Amino acid sequence: MWRCASLAAVGVTLALASCHRANPPVAQQPPITRAQLRDAARSIVLCQTADSTLLRQLGRPSRDGLLHRERVMSWIVPNESLTLFLAVALDSAGTVVDLYWDIPTEVPWVPASQCQPSESIRKR
Repeated sequence: MWRCASLAAVGVTLALASCHRANPPVAQQPPITRAQLRDAARSIVLCQTADSTLLRQLGRPSRDGLLHRERVMSWIVPNESLTLFLAVALDSAGTVVDLYWDIPTEVPWVPASQCQPSESIRKR
């Protein structure tokens, strides 16, 4: 009898433990507005703006990946009539070397450094 009661207690404890989250939920960042995206895009100075500046302005990007060997970060903001898209190509130091902002998706973008080797102020 005691064994059944003990097993039942263990079962209830396990069931309750599975309902409890071990890690607290991650705080959601507020959505980016059209104005924030536009202001960030217009503030970018090729060969000078750092990825950390954009992360401070816009938060975590929608995508942070690689295209060929270039790191590309992008922020996508759905809008009522169209989707706004800001993408930047970064060099190895995290400096913006190319930019794609508010251009129709039909226009292909192949990121390429717009900087001369000595222009990127963050290059080592």
